[in-house]
Amino acid sequence: MGAFRRARAALFERGAGLLVAQTAFVYLFLYLPIAVLITLSFNDSRYAVVWQGFTTKWYTALLQGETVARVDPTAAWNALLNSVEIAVAMVVISTVFGTMLAFALDRYDFPGKRLFTGVVFMPIIIPSIVMGISLLLFFNIVGIQLGTGTAIIGHVAFGISFVAVVVAARLQTFDQTMEEAAMDLGANELETLRFVTLPMIKPGIFAGALLAFAMSFDDYVVTFFIIGQENTLPIFFFGMVRQGISPGVNVVAALIIVVTMALVAVAQWFQGPTW
Repeated sequence: MGAFRRARAALFERGAGLLVAQTAFVYLFLYLPIAVLITLSFNDSRYAVVWQGFTTKWYTALLQGETVARVDPTAAWNALLNSVEIAVAMVVISTVFGTMLAFALDRYDFPGKRLFTGVVFMPIIIPSIVMGISLLLFFNIVGIQLGTGTAIIGHVAFGISFVAVVVAARLQTFDQTMEEAAMDLGANELETLRFVTLPMIKPGIFAGALLAFAMSFDDYVVTFFIIGQENTLPIFFFGMVRQGISPGVNVVAALIIVVTMALVAVAQWFQGPTW
């Protein structure tokens, strides 16, 4: 019996060691490329993959508005502003309508609900290139001029689905007896929604909004078809990488990573505890 217990303990220890190794490998696989990119942004070489020493001159030049290894700071700044403008507008619209859609799918039964649920999932499932071409055809048929406005509309078309799916998943675990208790204590439907329901599903709403922002800010395929002559940061990066990876590209990417991490930290602070 004692030998069996020792063998079982050894097996558990071996399994724990494998789990730790697997977790370390996954994190290394995910974050090592980011660490390499940030490190190479301080590389004192015009060739991004050849290390020649530490320097901050690329950051200084870019922040002072100088061209950094073929990266035009004005073009990069305009592309960044376009990406942020599109993503912020898309998040505001998608979060409002996506949350409303999640409530409709979770709380109400209506004819064709299953078919409508499938329609909600379609922008997530269908290939981006198909969605980009269909939106381009739609805007051409309607006669809407391509630009940041059409990009916002296109991003909202898939952003609502992402928000709705995340919020609906949160509503699945929502205890509706809390709403009943609030209404028994005298709260009306609006007060119950404001002071009970929304605070309890707030983590899901924030998660959906962050996911929508990331999908919008990172999107290349759909945006390429519907933004016309304007540029977003992914399109700008793709054009630069085709000419070769330069320190300027690494600097812009590193700054975006730092700003993104700061925004996520702020969002988590506003979100508060998730339990």
